Amino acid sequence: MKIEEIKLVNFRNYDREIIKPHKDINLFFGPNGSGKTNLLEAIHYCSLGKSHRVSNDQSVVRSGEEFALCSVSVRSRQVRREISVKLSPSEPNKKTINIDHKKINRFSELMGCLQCVIFSPEDLGLVKEGPSFRRRYLDMMISQVNKNYFIALQQYKVGMEQRNALLKSLRAKQSRNHAWLEDFENAIVGPAEIIITERKKIGEKLAVIAMDTYRHITGKDDEEFQLTYHSTLSETENIVASMKKQLEESREEDIRLGITTIGPHRDDLTLMLNKRNMKIYASQGQIRTGALSMKLSQMKILNETSGEKPILLLDDVMSELDKTRRMRLLEEINDFQTFITCTDESDLETNHDYRVYQVRSFESKGNIMQKDAGKDFQQTIMLEPDFS
Repeated sequence: MKIEEIKLVNFRNYDREIIKPHKDINLFFGPNGSGKTNLLEAIHYCSLGKSHRVSNDQSVVRSGEEFALCSVSVRSRQVRREISVKLSPSEPNKKTINIDHKKINRFSELMGCLQCVIFSPEDLGLVKEGPSFRRRYLDMMISQVNKNYFIALQQYKVGMEQRNALLKSLRAKQSRNHAWLEDFENAIVGPAEIIITERKKIGEKLAVIAMDTYRHITGKDDEEFQLTYHSTLSETENIVASMKKQLEESREEDIRLGITTIGPHRDDLTLMLNKRNMKIYASQGQIRTGALSMKLSQMKILNETSGEKPILLLDDVMSELDKTRRMRLLEEINDFQTFITCTDESDLETNHDYRVYQVRSFESKGNIMQKDAGKDFQQTIMLEPDFS
């Protein structure tokens, strides 16, 4: 996949902007708060229909404006698509997504149209934070290449919310009437089977690819990165039967707690370095390399599964890596269209063709100036300061 054009209207501190990116590497550099990450966020919206930074869409609408719009033209091996996301917080339809100028009715229609992988400072949470970070990582990866998985996630979420609501009601009434619980359990075991099966399959691939990727980035054979998928089910061969049995056995405890304690919403990836828990024992550099290895592994799995090379978004990564790891990272992304943000142009040292964008803030509305520079040409993007 290659993004051929990006359009932004009233998106964060962008007024109106059109960018035609390089087919290989695109470097956006400038001071903190100038708006570099906003461009990556816009691409993420067009890929997954949401921000990677915030859950509130209203925060991306430029101050004083009624809507924000981001769109991309993306070419894959088979087709060229126009994808746009319009965010209108004050209107009944707060978010409108169009593919080839036709409104889609379900998020599942967007999945896979623009595959992307993003690595940002927040992604250190893959190692440092709780299981929800790692489940989200798996869900975003698999959903981009498997629409049935995305639909199963939505179905499971609804069923879980309904079962949890009933559990809380039974707890409040101190009731032991479990008859209705079985109906909700029957509704979630089917989607759960799809989720666990796909996560288990991807987890096995990740274990191999992430270990090799970590070793290549560090150049150290004495550091073994291990990744393992763990399910709350005691047996994952016959998932439906196993989950039904465990849900039934846990009903009393679930009523006491008011939540469902068994199922894929409780699963996790365990991350080990030399057989020691990374969250506890790994250094900051090892944590960063582990999280980056997971993201690069995601990129490789998406490519292998779909036959398309996803777009790679690297937000403020280069300055945190030493020169050796920086060069090894560039070797990993050699064949992928990549968007990189940093504060200093010198953070990128590569022999590949690339395009440089200097992002500067000033108090009036933006424009683009173009001049010869570097491998390709340099664009200077003048933006209002980003105080978000």
